[in-house]
Amino acid sequence: MSSDRLRCVDCREPIPADARICPHCRTIQPSPLLDVGVVVAGVFALLFGVVLTVMTVGTSRLLGFVLLVVGFGLAVGGYTRYLDRQTASRSR
Repeated sequence: MSSDRLRCVDCREPIPADARICPHCRTIQPSPLLDVGVVVAGVFALLFGVVLTVMTVGTSRLLGFVLLVVGFGLAVGGYTRYLDRQTASRSR
C-alpha cells in the first residue's frame, strides 16, 4: 500500500489521503484542521478566562472561571486527540 493512503475511520478500508468522504461507506473523514481549530479556540478561551477571572468581580469573575475551565478542556482535549491520531497512524 502506498504511503499516501489512509484508512477510513469507520470501515477501516484504505482510502486516498486527500479524500474527505470514504468511497466504500460514504463516511465523512475528520479534518486535521478541526483539531487545530479546537486547540486554538481552547487557548484563546483559557487566556481570556484568566484575564476575566483575575481582573473582574462578581458574575464576570464566574464567567471567567467557566471560560478558564472550558478553555483548558478544549486545549488539552484537542492536543490529546492529535497525539492519539499520530499514534494510530504510526501503529499501522
